Amino acid sequence: MALEEYGGPTEEQSATVFLQTHGLLPKEANCAKCGAPCRFQEKSQHFRCDKQINGRRCNYKRTMRKGTFLSNCAKDDSEFLAFLSMYLSKDFNSDQVVQELRWTDNTVTQWAVWCGEVCEQYVKTQPKIGGPDTVVEIDEICLCQRKQERGKIVHAFWVVVGKERDSNKRFVANLDGNPRTAANLSGIITKYILPGGVVITDSHPSYSTLGSHGYAHHIIDQQNVVRTQSIERIWGELKKGYVVRRGRAPNHMPLHICRYIFIAAFKAEDERLHRFLRNAAAMHPSPPC
Repeated sequence: MALEEYGGPTEEQSATVFLQTHGLLPKEANCAKCGAPCRFQEKSQHFRCDKQINGRRCNYKRTMRKGTFLSNCAKDDSEFLAFLSMYLSKDFNSDQVVQELRWTDNTVTQWAVWCGEVCEQYVKTQPKIGGPDTVVEIDEICLCQRKQERGKIVHAFWVVVGKERDSNKRFVANLDGNPRTAANLSGIITKYILPGGVVITDSHPSYSTLGSHGYAHHIIDQQNVVRTQSIERIWGELKKGYVVRRGRAPNHMPLHICRYIFIAAFKAEDERLHRFLRNAAAMHPSPPC
């Protein structure tokens, strides 16, 4: 896989230097015993202290991955970047990772969870959408998993989706088992959408109180004057592989949704990779020594 296509390191730049540049791995470290600067050994990827104390070398050493996002990663840096490029692609498939990288299913699942947590943290820190002079479309979607992908529903996961009509800003929120109660819907809308703008929904009575929260509430009509085409596109994206896919555990569904929001926020693959690495580095800063 050519990582340079996805914004990864060039042929002249090593994967380790690329990760150091993004803050995911430290460039330098100090000795935990004497505080002296450590020397980096590129071959073993360790920091070692060479300071002489009473005629003897301190000899303190630690791996450069200690305390970082890659502290539990047994793969080399280039292999991790290859997995990350697949994970951040729209058509991510764990079977492809197993086949191309020779990883086990458990390894792929665990790293998908850890990467999903980075996407989840990004979603949590995003500002509200909407506000004055904006139109936000709202709808609920049932992401269901069926037996053999065509039989009875074995798990249903209800979410509320909102998107600004004239921008790429969006949110996807879990409904926690009560898909159309007024308390749930109004609470989610006020949490994710700023007042003062237009909110378009269907005619369900649970939305009837939105006017009292500072929104101009419009309802979809039969003449298609008030419509939600942006939401209909998101339906297809969520149901065709982004989130719903055979073999995915229901308890991992929120992380797959966060991955979808992260990918949708950054259309360019190189920017997507850079932003992910920066966010991962911020969540797991390198220890001071």
